Amino acid sequence: MTTIVRRVIAVMAMAVLGVLSVLFAANGQASLFGGIMTYSPQNQWVLFTDKTGTWHAPLALTNSAAPSDSVVEFTVNTDDQFLVQVYSNGNPESFLDLDTDGSASLYGSSGGGIGVDSATGDTCLPSTKVAPCSANALRINADGVVDQYIGQATAGNGISTILYSADATLTGSFGPYTLFTTNASGYASSGMYRLTGYMTVTSSSSGATMQFVADYTDESGVQSQSTGLPVSFQGVGDKLPFSFVFYCESGKPITISTSVAGGNPTYTIHLRLEAL
Repeated sequence: MTTIVRRVIAVMAMAVLGVLSVLFAANGQASLFGGIMTYSPQNQWVLFTDKTGTWHAPLALTNSAAPSDSVVEFTVNTDDQFLVQVYSNGNPESFLDLDTDGSASLYGSSGGGIGVDSATGDTCLPSTKVAPCSANALRINADGVVDQYIGQATAGNGISTILYSADATLTGSFGPYTLFTTNASGYASSGMYRLTGYMTVTSSSSGATMQFVADYTDESGVQSQSTGLPVSFQGVGDKLPFSFVFYCESGKPITISTSVAGGNPTYTIHLRLEAL
């Protein structure tokens, strides 16, 4: 049975090839679609070759249910720059542009998109129709650093990133607790950091005081920063905001402690640690 099926399929395939050969011969064509499509045995691929010598779409797709002026065009330039354009009701709505100079862009008519600048290697958000990178684009260089934000060039690591975040409720003293151990190398290793916090009493404790301490290691050794002398932390709503900026060596812990004396209040603590 299997042999018979194979023979039928083979006969059908030969019949189709025969019909196609007759049609091509009748039209004087040596290859498909007016000579723009050929098969390369060496590369084992079908090759479309545009014969106009201009920007042109040798291939276009549409759906029978779509309006007559809506189409997807596969356009090629004289240097093989490739563009996929989508038209709706005659208007360009989106495109994918792959250029031979190394630039690329994905764009929508309502804005947005992503682009690659061939000159700098930057990835840009958003892209534009006329260029991969707009003047106010967010630019991320090949090393992953943001080097432009809303038209403004950045320095160092480009932007601050939050390495640790906490929103917790505590009672009494706490710590020492390690927020983050700096990386051995690369980003978030040796460098500048900022620790920002906000604490407030939610359950009172008469006579209580609070002091917050951060420990880290700079070039000279272990260092500490604190909120200074203990402050009153006994009534609901008593608060302690703070912000520390410091340098920390690579591979070293950044720790925090809260020191409560004279009572045992319950309080919330909100912390953010940034690499600068």
